[in-house]
Amino acid sequence: MKTRLHLRYLPAVIAVLLAGSLSPAAEESERAVCDVCVVGGGSGGFGAALAAGRAGAKVILVEKQAALGGTSTSAFVTNWEPGPGCSFARELYGHLKAKGDTVAIAPRVHRYQSNEPYGLSYGTPKSDLTYDDTLHRAGKGRKCSVVMKPEALAGAMGAMLKTAGVRILLKTTFQTAETSGRTVRSIRTIGPGGRSATIVAKVFIDSTGGAHLCRAAGCETMLGADLRSRFDEPSAPEKSARVLNAISLCYRIRRVPEPRRTEAPSGEVGAFGKTAFVSGVSDRELIVNPLGLVAGVVLIDKGYPQTMALARRRVGAHWHWLQRYPHFKGYELKDIAPMLGIRESYRTVTEYILTQGDLVAGLAGQKHTDIIAIADHPMDTHGAGGGLRNVRAAYGIPYRCLIPKGYDNLLVACRGAGFSHLAASSCRLSRTMIALGHAAGAAAAEAARDGKNVRKIDIARLVSAMGAGKKPTKGK
Repeated sequence: MKTRLHLRYLPAVIAVLLAGSLSPAAEESERAVCDVCVVGGGSGGFGAALAAGRAGAKVILVEKQAALGGTSTSAFVTNWEPGPGCSFARELYGHLKAKGDTVAIAPRVHRYQSNEPYGLSYGTPKSDLTYDDTLHRAGKGRKCSVVMKPEALAGAMGAMLKTAGVRILLKTTFQTAETSGRTVRSIRTIGPGGRSATIVAKVFIDSTGGAHLCRAAGCETMLGADLRSRFDEPSAPEKSARVLNAISLCYRIRRVPEPRRTEAPSGEVGAFGKTAFVSGVSDRELIVNPLGLVAGVVLIDKGYPQTMALARRRVGAHWHWLQRYPHFKGYELKDIAPMLGIRESYRTVTEYILTQGDLVAGLAGQKHTDIIAIADHPMDTHGAGGGLRNVRAAYGIPYRCLIPKGYDNLLVACRGAGFSHLAASSCRLSRTMIALGHAAGAAAAEAARDGKNVRKIDIARLVSAMGAGKKPTKGK
């Protein structure tokens, strides 16, 4: 057996080892055993834990933040852009809808213009729009977003997971993975108060976003733009390009009678894109997504703390710039998201890699028999080399994109799954991640129950259950 330490968490491990002030109770290690362990409680992790729990598996979900939802909640990206979603996303919408003023179907009320370079989308009273109006991006017809309050979304996720019997460990950080051959045996975590734990599971699902569990287990990964020759993608660069999708740090503004003005921050903040997408359940309170606020490679080069510090300085400069437009004159800054909005980092080499060819072919041209999720968002890259490249129709994501090469009891269901750089820029959205998690959780529960390799589950039954093998229709 071998234990692999994820270097990103080495400072935290050292801090715990050196913390002589910790009480004996805080130093004790817990051992937990389950059928399925999901690492990461964002959109993919939520879908995975819910599916596995509902299938009867004993599930432990590990999440480093203080709330569920990941980017959709802690990073304030509570805008589900138009596009397909599985039954879990619809169910989440139903939970929020039942609680009143926490969710809305939002049309675009302002589109990007040269003199006002921002998009604006929020719910309006007495709207005749329905959830079905949000279920596609490609083609004709209404294209609306689902916008939510982040705290409400986290609460709805928790309520659904609770009914499925999932054990949720918040403020708990993945540390190391213990492996043997083609099997992940256990993981180590650090929780509140520095308390460590060992979690043993039959099947593990990596939903961390950055493929942290896969990397710790030794899986091959990809980072940045792929060369055109690697996947034969016409839009990929011919020469090496160290480019990752840009990072955002969203912030919340509120409308008040006498708003406080935000002055320009002192010191150097550097260049950032002067554009934004602004959304909200209503126009009383809005969330501003600055889009390309920090280059994606900064996170890789500088680490999370320095990237967050830079992003917070730029938020001040961004809001100072945005508040001068007439629409925002009556607003003041309320708060800044506690987590970065990371669009791209490490991606796992899996049994199949989704590429631009799949996106161009669409469902009609794809020959895969294991499609478990669909998407139709443009290839959307922010920052250097950025832009939109539309897709003509919905395309499918095969189950093989969730199976890391080299392991028999490990799945990956997050933006770090088996996608090329270009494909990831299209299918990285929240509802797609929920669907990937949904499929991974159902597969993991079957593998754990029957003692199967994750490649040997009943894929035809999984595809049928997900209902993703054909273009979605209203009500799907």
